[in-house]
Amino acid sequence: MKPLSGFLRFIITFALSAATFMFVLDYSIANVSIPYISGNMGVAVDQGTYVITSFAVGNAIALPITGWLTQRVGAVKLICISLILFTFFSWTCGAAPSFLSLIISRFLQGLSSGPMIPLSQTLLVMSTPPEKKNAALASWSTIVITAPIVGPILGGWISYDYVWPWIFYINIPVGIFSVLVIWFILKNRETPKEKIPVDWVSLIFLAIGVTALQFLLDKGQQYDWLNSPLIVTCAVTSLICFTLLLVWSLTTEKPLIEMKLFKIRTFTLSVFYIGIMYAIYFGSVVLVPLWLQTSMNYTSIWAGIAVAPIGIAPFIVGPFMGKALGKYGVTLLLSLCFILFSISCFYTAYFDTDVDIWHIGFSRFLLGTALVFFITPLFALSMEGVPKEKLASSTGVFHFVRAMSGGIGTSIFTTMWIRRSAYHHATVGENLTSYSHQTTTYLDNLGSLGLHKQTALEKLNQVLGQQADMLSINDCFFVMGWIFLGLLLLLPLSRTKKSSTQEDPQPSSVAE
Repeated sequence: MKPLSGFLRFIITFALSAATFMFVLDYSIANVSIPYISGNMGVAVDQGTYVITSFAVGNAIALPITGWLTQRVGAVKLICISLILFTFFSWTCGAAPSFLSLIISRFLQGLSSGPMIPLSQTLLVMSTPPEKKNAALASWSTIVITAPIVGPILGGWISYDYVWPWIFYINIPVGIFSVLVIWFILKNRETPKEKIPVDWVSLIFLAIGVTALQFLLDKGQQYDWLNSPLIVTCAVTSLICFTLLLVWSLTTEKPLIEMKLFKIRTFTLSVFYIGIMYAIYFGSVVLVPLWLQTSMNYTSIWAGIAVAPIGIAPFIVGPFMGKALGKYGVTLLLSLCFILFSISCFYTAYFDTDVDIWHIGFSRFLLGTALVFFITPLFALSMEGVPKEKLASSTGVFHFVRAMSGGIGTSIFTTMWIRRSAYHHATVGENLTSYSHQTTTYLDNLGSLGLHKQTALEKLNQVLGQQADMLSINDCFFVMGWIFLGLLLLLPLSRTKKSSTQEDPQPSSVAE
């Protein structure tokens, strides 16, 4: 595909970025709207989480088969079909007459959206001159980073001040614009097609394995993890299916998922990094607003405002990361990323219950500064050495790992927060007996204000719970900080050689 220039390159970059933003926004916007959706549909909040689970399952099934679909249909036609279906199912989600129809629509919306991020990245790289690829990737990466921050704020505002169906309806104009621009500019620049037979064995293993794993991640804490026969069954089923998928993909001639891509050192390393880093990043993105709303008495809107500074640095500095990548290379930028991530985590680990919104905002700003050095170098590393015809497959696998690691990170750190909070509640509370000096003094003070003893004890338990939640947040961020410092030890493996030809589809000048 010959690179575009001038206005055409600008407008196609904008359209592909808008499609990416719409998808990533939709992935996160529903999180804060679950209580409103559950109440309106007449279901419990824990059932309402299936709105998120169904979308994640559909998306996770479609992501790794993007390469196969691209070879069958063509990249341009496939992303347009994906956008049309995603826009249509956004409408059916908003107009759903029942909870079951909403769940089905969300699954189909997630399934149809699978190719959107891998193909938007692939088409962006193919449409950009070699010397501009790093800059284009940097701008596109900024969208991927900032959309999850905008999502909770926008979702909380729409659900609180308007009605929740509009969190889906807002996708419609963006989807129509993107598909029209992409089709009219790229319809005559379609990628080569090949009629590859359907690998039904891989598809079945993938669908069952992903569904079981997603249910395990979403419901594990609720069912007490491996103490539940249902969760054990899901874990065993997922492990067996993914093992069989791996064996089958390595032995069959035309696999659905290109496992042989992992022979490329830089690609394998980038997948490992995105799995660890995105799990921690997404875990922290979910954990802080949850803590603010459940323990610190923030509303959903103010919790969103408190974490919003995470998007400042990526939005301002992100578009310039392309030049920095070409000048300094992947290794140095990832070093800065890991160091800044760890500083942000350790800073948060010393919070107490008197922390104000400014300190919370500054900790999120530090995290956002780390993100500046995260996505662009990692995307560049993931495409280094990947043949042009394998780009769609590699980006599909890369983003599949990214999507699944987000769910894994959320489950790990929310479970850790809940369990460490219970631990601190027990260890701190064991000193607050009816005969301890601290307890009697506290109850006497509240009694002097006219509070009944039982009410005073309930108030004491609330304070104890708030302190336990705070100590648990400290524990989680200490673990996050040390993991990022540990990743520094693997950085020498990320050294890459400068591209030998300008026709290579991967970003150029990512060498040291």
